[in-house]
Amino acid sequence: MIEIKELFLRYPQADTDALHNVSLTIETGECLGLLGPNGAGKSSLVSLLCGLVKPTLGEIVINGTPFCRLTKKQRSKIALVPQDFAFYPLLSVMDNMKFFAALYGVKNQNYLMDLLEKVGLIEQKNQLSGNLSGGQKRRLNFAIGLINKPEILFLDEITVGIDPQGRQFILDNVKNLLKQCVTIIYTSHYLGEIEELCDKIALFANGEKIYHGKIDDILTQHGENILYFSVSPNLDKKHAQILNATECEENEWQSSECSPEQLLSVLSSYQYQIKSIHYGKQPLESFYLHFLKNKGGEML
Repeated sequence: MIEIKELFLRYPQADTDALHNVSLTIETGECLGLLGPNGAGKSSLVSLLCGLVKPTLGEIVINGTPFCRLTKKQRSKIALVPQDFAFYPLLSVMDNMKFFAALYGVKNQNYLMDLLEKVGLIEQKNQLSGNLSGGQKRRLNFAIGLINKPEILFLDEITVGIDPQGRQFILDNVKNLLKQCVTIIYTSHYLGEIEELCDKIALFANGEKIYHGKIDDILTQHGENILYFSVSPNLDKKHAQILNATECEENEWQSSECSPEQLLSVLSSYQYQIKSIHYGKQPLESFYLHFLKNKGGEML
């Protein structure tokens, strides 16, 4: 469990706090999504939780022990997979694995091979890391972050710039870590990933925590109800404009500005056959874009 208690952070020469009175608890085995615009405080929070900087005020407690009192062994169970590639491009894949394993005192070569197998890089083990594709580099970054068998893992934009197949491959590996009760703090601009992986989100703006809780709860409390429908034949673009509707899947449409009465009136006027119609919650991505548009805290 990670307990964050009344945390403040102000960088030298700064006029305002990078983080202001932040308190929240992250349960063991939970996947928490960090959301917020640039400058909201997400990176500062991750830096504090990884021990890269010290708080100005407040306390971080890991499994009952204040962060400042963690032993070297306890700290070694915290890992960060950064957005930037954190390996040596002139070393082979396997030599990079060996180098970082040596930092943790890991000598089991079979374990390193197993990690490369898990991330799909076993055939590239002798290849120069700098010559890997973008997706393969992401996988190597990820594998290096797992060398120390972390109990707490920070994943920062780990799927940026890779193809959908590679992204799903990494997400499946993250899900396997959650099954092993690894605590994961996840940042991503792909809101679908947050919904797919995370139990809860922490939403930040201007250095303050605006919301911490379940995704369903914030969408229920602050999101819009969306009217979903499908028709036969598929909706004409001109009629979609009348209904302010957008196609979310093939022949499935959504609208937040149209009432059921208006929908039925328009569809019957143009002789559409209704196949399905129902209300649903707003997707996290739509909610988040609305949140950003309304300058964060003004909305909640």
